[in-house]
Amino acid sequence: MGVRIAPERRTRLDLIVTAVLVVAVVVAGVLVWAGSSARHSDLTTAAAAPDAPLPAEATPGALIQAWSAPSADTTVPQSTAASVIVADDGTVAALDPVSGAQRWRYHRDLPLCGALAAWPGGEDLVLGVYRDRRGCSQVTALNGGTGLRVAERASDADGAVDLSFDGDYAVSAGATRLETWGTNLVRGIEYGRVDAPVNPGVAPDRSHCRLYSALPGANRVAVIERCDGDYGYRLTVLGSAEDSEEKVVQWGTTMLTQTSHGPAPRLVAGGATSFTVYDPGTDATGEVHRVPGPSVRVFSTQAEPVATRPIAGATEPAGRPSVDAGVVMFWTGTGTAVLDGTSGNVMFEVPGTVGTGAVMAGELLLPTPGGISVRQLSDGHEVRTIPFDRDGYDGTVALRVLGDTVVEQRGDTVVGLRPPA
Repeated sequence: MGVRIAPERRTRLDLIVTAVLVVAVVVAGVLVWAGSSARHSDLTTAAAAPDAPLPAEATPGALIQAWSAPSADTTVPQSTAASVIVADDGTVAALDPVSGAQRWRYHRDLPLCGALAAWPGGEDLVLGVYRDRRGCSQVTALNGGTGLRVAERASDADGAVDLSFDGDYAVSAGATRLETWGTNLVRGIEYGRVDAPVNPGVAPDRSHCRLYSALPGANRVAVIERCDGDYGYRLTVLGSAEDSEEKVVQWGTTMLTQTSHGPAPRLVAGGATSFTVYDPGTDATGEVHRVPGPSVRVFSTQAEPVATRPIAGATEPAGRPSVDAGVVMFWTGTGTAVLDGTSGNVMFEVPGTVGTGAVMAGELLLPTPGGISVRQLSDGHEVRTIPFDRDGYDGTVALRVLGDTVVEQRGDTVVGLRPPA
């Protein structure tokens, strides 16, 4: 005969505790949902990834404006394998390079710090970086073809950051700290101000330093900084990822200047064997404190000086450097310097330009006040010009080419230029 077990009795206290737990779980779920990126975002995806356009067979004889779009949160044109990327007012969008029609769109109700199209020949991602109370800390990776979310991360950051990548790692650099990310947005290193280090002592102490510029190159990242106690500006080269002991590798550091008077030198190129620095050489009053005038200085990937060359330029170059077809371009304030992407050395200078260019069908396109100058890529010799009117815009310009469309960033606007039908 079986043993009969009396049913468990629930007391009034048991019921109260159960109710409290249920309410707590519901509230926690609501809070997580309310604070999640999905709750505060709007995503319109493409049904399928578009085909990448074929490279242009020749540079055009004429160009006309086909479309324009606001993009206040980029400084140079961004493009995936098949689309032009614009970023403005919390929205990152992919546009058809021919028509300017929207292919996908991602929006968050947070200020947008910037957008970066990265790894176009591989994972083909677009990184949207948004600002919250921790700085430019909210990062979303989107598939460049469809706009689908791929990865997200959040970490401490400065209130303004500069985004770049070298084919292996993306870099987000602010005035007091920087981070590197792989394609899955897993952090490679953090450097500078680290408020809550997980493993103290894994990186050189740069908690009292100001970071002025940073660029990646071949699994390394170079930083120009000035720390408490330094008499001038310093160049430091780091590994882009922690080593096997989970430490940040410092490959080398060297003082660039004997004084901190005047603007800081600026990194303009990073490659497999070198990092290149633009040194304005004078302070804001024109008094010489370092070298007699602007120069381009090349350093090894261990921060060792390799070469120095005088160059025509202004006190502070404007805009970001651009990389295309094995060359690096930056605007010196008076013209465009074209560097060899491997050695970092200056190939030639073109005075009178208004920004950085792009390579199309083996020729170099450089923006000028009256249109675009077409030049030989080997030596900068001008072949011809493509005249057109920028509707009164007279600021700096950055170019990029996607298929047979020439894309210009003009201040807060991106413009698509195409051959006349």
